[in-house]
Formats: sequence, C-alpha cells, structure tokens
Amino acid sequence: MENQTMNSQELQDLAALKQLHQGKGIAAIICGVISLIGCLGPISFICGIVAIVVGAIARKKSRKTTGTTGMVMGIIGVAISVICILGIVIMMSGILGTQVMDYTQKAKSSEDLMLCDTIGAAIVTVMIDPAIVTDEESAEFMEDYCNGGIFDVEIMFEEENEFTKSFRMIMGVDSYDELLDKVNSKNAESIEFEVDDYSVYVRIPGTDIETHR
Repeated sequence: MENQTMNSQELQDLAALKQLHQGKGIAAIICGVISLIGCLGPISFICGIVAIVVGAIARKKSRKTTGTTGMVMGIIGVAISVICILGIVIMMSGILGTQVMDYTQKAKSSEDLMLCDTIGAAIVTVMIDPAIVTDEESAEFMEDYCNGGIFDVEIMFEEENEFTKSFRMIMGVDSYDELLDKVNSKNAESIEFEVDDYSVYVRIPGTDIETHR
C-alpha cells in the first residue's frame, strides 16, 4: 500500500513536471512572438534571447514541439532585432554625420565672413587715414580703384604705395596667396572689393559670402 502511494505521488510529480516544461514551451512561444516584432528594438532582442533559452530547456526536458517552435521563433526574432538595431544605428550615424558636416560648413562660412569683414575694415581704416589721403600715389590709387568698380583684392599686393602698404600691414599678410589661404570656402580663387561713396563691399565670388562696411 505504501509503495502504491509512493508510485502515485511520483506520477503526480512527473505530471506536474511535464506540465511545467509544457508551460516553458508556451512561454518560449510567447517570447518568440514578441521577438518577431522588430520595431520593439531592445525588447524584441531580449525576448528573443529568452525564447531561445527557455525553448531549449523545454525542448530538452519535453518532446513537445512548443519548445522547438519558441526557440526557432526566438532565433528569427533576434536576427530581425539585430538588423533593425543596426539599421537605426546606421540611420542615426548618417543624420549625425550630416549635422556635423553642416555645422562644420557653417563654421567655415562664418570664418570667411569674418575675413571679408576684416578686409573691409582695413580698407575703410586706410581710406580715412589723413596721411594716406594726402599721399599723391595713394590718392591716385583711390581714384582708380575706389570709384564704384569691382576689383580683385590682388591689386593691394601688386601696387606699391602707402595705401597698399598700410592695408597689408593691417591684414598681417605679405602676399595675395597668403590671404587666399585663409579662405575656407571650396573653389574660392579670389576675393573682390567694391568702394562706393566710402561704403566698402567685400565678397568671395562663387559663394554667397559678402560683407558691407
């Protein structure tokens, strides 16, 4: 009688254990289904891992197909999650890269604006200097190039008079090439200026960079 009682208890335990393993298989399927929703990202990935582990345990302990099904769904879910996460990372990298490039370009444009403004300020400073205005060669230079026409700043390095000398001293450069090296805009090959009624405009051809003094 005692043996029969023990056998019955063992059967009950065995049945409970099988039911537990079947429950693990069902849990694996549920996690596997969630893992297939790739848009959940990290949640899908985690559920996929859980589905693989729980499904493997259920498959090992029980011959039911639920564990295998959950494990397979988990593997597929993890793969989908990894692809989605990589896609998001690549997309974000592209967006951030574009933003960095835009910021860099804006910073370079700002530097070029400052350079043009400095050139304009240097021309104005020289033009109102009494010593320059009374110098005969400088007066002729101003008459030729400060009359409303558009000219290349290169003439400041080709002509030799007090006007051009003072301009170069203010700018702190000895050659036109040295001045152009300060320009960041792509394909910038020259810097132009225009003086109209003592208003000085400086621009970089091929760009929208222009300042007014």
